[in-house]
Amino acid sequence: MDVLLAVLWADDDAGAPPDADALRANVSRALAGPLAELGVTEVVVNVRDRLVEGALIDVRVTPRPFAAAVRVRVPVASATACAGILDALAGLGPVSAWSVTASEPLPPPAPGPDGRCDGMANLALLRRPEWIGRAEWLRRWLEDHTPVAVATQSTSAYTQHVVVRALTDDAPAIEGVVEEVFPLGAVRDLGVFFDAAGDDTRLAANVAAMTASTGRFLDDGAVDAIPTGRYVMRVPGPDV
Repeated sequence: MDVLLAVLWADDDAGAPPDADALRANVSRALAGPLAELGVTEVVVNVRDRLVEGALIDVRVTPRPFAAAVRVRVPVASATACAGILDALAGLGPVSAWSVTASEPLPPPAPGPDGRCDGMANLALLRRPEWIGRAEWLRRWLEDHTPVAVATQSTSAYTQHVVVRALTDDAPAIEGVVEEVFPLGAVRDLGVFFDAAGDDTRLAANVAAMTASTGRFLDDGAVDAIPTGRYVMRVPGPDV
């Protein structure tokens, strides 16, 4: 199975951000038919919900404002095979999509009754600097950096997506996407975020270690870091 990752962008910066519950409902309705036709029973949707409002780690590099991210395992992640999904999302707003891999150094959490997983899911869109080749970039990220990230942050779940190819013409030129799930306390407390609550010495050491590690494969100011709620949503069958 392949993985399709799509980002739905808000039209512009004008007005209030979209209501997270309404947006999830709209995404669910729009995708129900196309996903059921592909035999898909589950989709992951990330949105900026009220529990992550005011997050201290919130970095925007892509000019378009983020609305939602959709991830789904599909038989074939191509623009043709997933045309129904992409068309449905495009009916809600501008959309970018990629075919990606999915690695889970720390498996994702189980959803609650409403589909939401505990904590804050931080999505990072990664751009490879021109000064490093793709093979070495992947090695430094996936092999060298992963244990540092897990050791210096309070992540309870960690998913890495390597971009295989873009499926939409105007998709941002990213080469990786990370989802890290943190406890909700990390929304407004860097000590919790960096697994050093109440310990300034450990906090400084973890931030320094993390910064040194990311500096080996990422440039400053080149990563979107988006706080979201992670929702696992069931897809009703075609006869429901």
